[in-house]
Order: sequence, then structure tokens, then C-alpha cells
Amino acid sequence: MRGRPARLMYWAAALGGAVPGLWLWWQYQAGALGVMPGEALLHQTGRFGLVFLMGTLGVGFAHFLTGWVPLFAARRPLGVWTFLYALSHALIWGWFDQAGMVEFILMEISQMRHVQLGLGALLLMAPLALTSFNAAQRVMTLRWWKWLHLLTWPAAVLALLHAWSVARFDAALVTAMGAALAVMMLTRLFARWRARSARAP
Repeated sequence: MRGRPARLMYWAAALGGAVPGLWLWWQYQAGALGVMPGEALLHQTGRFGLVFLMGTLGVGFAHFLTGWVPLFAARRPLGVWTFLYALSHALIWGWFDQAGMVEFILMEISQMRHVQLGLGALLLMAPLALTSFNAAQRVMTLRWWKWLHLLTWPAAVLALLHAWSVARFDAALVTAMGAALAVMMLTRLFARWRARSARAP
């Protein structure tokens, strides 16, 4: 992933990922998020996290289809931003929606399916974010690092189910993302099946 195109892709994703968060923070400081700013922050960070998660998978899928190596350089910063927005979403939920009360948070986790789905997605993304640097890849070896980062797919499934189960979320957006995820997963599985069939005696 070396070379100028890869560096440009990396920094475009790394710096561009901050833009939605900075815009949202400015909106909050300016009092432009309506009468319930906490709710606006909650839903916007959730949308950002989901969009960045699908963008991360989309970049990997585009690299898979085209073989253009510089594309892959954007995947790591997009993945890190995905986790940061998802974590912000969870923290905002705990602070604004649950008033920071641990007993309320634990009760919601135990009783609400959409909270369980969202938390499951976040927990799956956590080890990916923690191993997103080069040293982790060297320690784990590339093979096991790649296996670990397959968790992105079930994390995306759980995140979409979480979004779908929240009635106020944009159903059309979630449906489109679900269809895109299905296409990417089926294409990958078909390509792997064909590769194994070609190797078979």
C-alpha cells in the first residue's frame, strides 16, 4: 500500500472522517440541533457509524473487484472512524438517554433487543479498532489478523439489524444498505467457492 496514491487515499479517509463529527459538534455548540439535541446527537452519530461501516466494507469490496491496491489504504482509517462514531453513539445514549444512570443502562441492555444488537456490533468492532495498527498485524501475523477482521461482516449485520429495529431510523437507507451488504457477502462467497472448485482435483 505504499506510494503516493495510497497515501492520498489514506489521508483523504483519515481527515475526511473527522468532517461529520466536527460539523455535528459545531451544530451542537450553535444550538442548531433542535429542542432535543441529545436525541439528535444520538441518531446522527448512529447514522455516521453505519455509513462509515458500510463505506469500510465498500472500499474493501471495490479493492476485491478491481485489484487496485491504493483503495485498500482507505480501509483502516474508515474502520477506525466507524468505531469512534459507534462508540460516541453508545456513550451519548448512556449519558443523554439514560442520564448516566448505570441501573437504567443495565436494565435497557437486559430488556431491549435493539440495544443488545447495537452493543453486540460495538463489541465486535472493538478488537478490530484495537488491532488496526501495523504492530498488531506483525504480532498476530497477517493470516490471523485477516481472520480477526472478518468480524467486520457480522458487526455490519448486527448494526443494520439494530438500525432497522429503531422505528425512527430511515428505513429506506437501512434497506439499501442491507441489500448492498447482501450483494457484497454473496459475491465474496461465490468467488471463494469458485476458487476452491478450481483448486479441487
